[in-house]
Amino acid sequence: MNIEGGVYHLKAPLVFDARDSGSANGEVVYKADPGSTSPVVLSGGLDVRGFQCSGARCVAQVPDLPANIVPRQFYVDDHRAIRARSNTGTGINPDYARVSNGYQPVHSVPTLTHPELVEAVTTTQWKMMRCPVASDSAGTLVMAQPCWDNANTFPPPWNFYQLSWLENAPEFLTDPNMWYLDPYTKTITYLMASGTPPQTATLPVLESLLQIKGTAAAPVMNIQFENLTFAYATWSLPNSNNGYVADQSGNLLIGSGYQPNVIGHQQVTYSTPGNISLQYAHHIVLKGNTFKHLGGVALSLGTGCQNNQVLNNQFVDISSSALQVGGISALDIRPNAAATNSGNLVQNNVISRTGQDYWDTAGIYIGFTRNTTVAHNDVSHVPWSGLAIGWGWGLLDESGYPGLPGATPNMWGTYSTPTITSNNKIIANRISYFLEKLWDGGAIYTNGAQGTSFSNGLLIQGNVAEYKRPSAGGNIFYTDGGSQFITLTQNVTLNDPSGTVDFGACGYPTSFEGSNFTQDLCLLSNWLPYGLDMGGCLPVGDLTYTDNYFRDPTSFYGSVDPYKICSNPPYVPSSPVNITRSNIGITSADEVPSYILQDAGPQ
Repeated sequence: MNIEGGVYHLKAPLVFDARDSGSANGEVVYKADPGSTSPVVLSGGLDVRGFQCSGARCVAQVPDLPANIVPRQFYVDDHRAIRARSNTGTGINPDYARVSNGYQPVHSVPTLTHPELVEAVTTTQWKMMRCPVASDSAGTLVMAQPCWDNANTFPPPWNFYQLSWLENAPEFLTDPNMWYLDPYTKTITYLMASGTPPQTATLPVLESLLQIKGTAAAPVMNIQFENLTFAYATWSLPNSNNGYVADQSGNLLIGSGYQPNVIGHQQVTYSTPGNISLQYAHHIVLKGNTFKHLGGVALSLGTGCQNNQVLNNQFVDISSSALQVGGISALDIRPNAAATNSGNLVQNNVISRTGQDYWDTAGIYIGFTRNTTVAHNDVSHVPWSGLAIGWGWGLLDESGYPGLPGATPNMWGTYSTPTITSNNKIIANRISYFLEKLWDGGAIYTNGAQGTSFSNGLLIQGNVAEYKRPSAGGNIFYTDGGSQFITLTQNVTLNDPSGTVDFGACGYPTSFEGSNFTQDLCLLSNWLPYGLDMGGCLPVGDLTYTDNYFRDPTSFYGSVDPYKICSNPPYVPSSPVNITRSNIGITSADEVPSYILQDAGPQ
């Protein structure tokens, strides 16, 4: 089916089930009409018109804003605007001190017109969280529940100790390109970045644009989507009392009942949803499409997704990850045949500027899957890691390995079978400008067992990682807690100097300052070196680093010489077992075989 060019404003997601399937000999194809002069845009956005400007301040009515929808993004002339926020340009809000139920002002602060629309944001290391304000009680910002309690089940510095900024109040409209939406009056205010009023403006209101929604008994099969643009979708869960409590990699705490922990992670977490989502989908092809201005994960290949292909697409300006392959639920970890995520191919895609709202996310996140290949993609300008694969740090594996400081063996259960993770490949990707906002990540980050032997483990080959943010501490090829059975060969690091830790500045009410050095983490900021070309905290081992082209070809940062940054409990070996290192030291691209450099990225 050829679709005529134009913008199609969706009132509800497009949903495909098994009745829409094609066959192996007759694939159903939806594509842009090749004779059309304009692109096909499937939009979940609401156009905003009629701005009245006085000076730089532009105001418009949004009478068609759906009830109970408060969009989290706004786009002006095809560019993302900044939701109004406090203390722009600084990493810590200096005006508030933490109290048991939220934050109390210590300096003169503006009276918030609608405190119930404001949210607090914390960022540190590999973590970002957002909690809504429930009320302003005599000047104290009382946080919503269960968000606040869930966020504070994590130990410092990974809880909601540090207030980075407050967001979404008219009082914070201070800088060009900022915006604020009053949902009660349905009025949006925008501060012009130049002297030209907005020519086009869009508020995303739909949370889902396309759902391929099969079942275990009736999967959706043999459909292709080609040369379409998916744009302008939001995601409302962070507006709720759950907020956005990220464990890691966009995997969230939702609901109540979580208990405090010392390891920095919870066993039960939930994936960020995809604005375009597939489940129980087989032989679906997404080719040559554009995914842009999306408020959750752009594209999710979830439970029961088998032998699908994501080819030659462009992902740009995504609030979370561009791609998510495989889930993290109990069903995904040890699935039956129908629920298995397997055989998917992600190739020749260009991915840029992901994690715009949720800095803890990777450009591509890979959960529990097998026989999946991620090859020849270009991933750039990401706030944390370029690619991340794995979950559980060994605690969900058959071994029950405690791959986190403070963990104990089998503390998340005893398992008699391995997870499905096996035979995955990450090959010839080009990853650049990573760790742009956070630190303690890498170009490619792994955790947990990636198979049961080297023969069915993870292959990471021919990837080129370059232009890490220089000050950001992190391991470029990062085999973290519980990592096992990984072969890394012919990978390249260029222009990736070691960075430092950064727990924020000292001297603020919410700085990481305590009564002893273990809590005075701010004292370590910006001088303590952190990370190398390879490393990780408490991997099992069975890691082969051979024929890679590294600035430091021998040192493994974390648990083996020359550094010791992870506390090794008595039931964990003093160093990972069976690590092979035989690499080539380089100082420039001229020392790398040209075929490796030329093969990395889209072909």
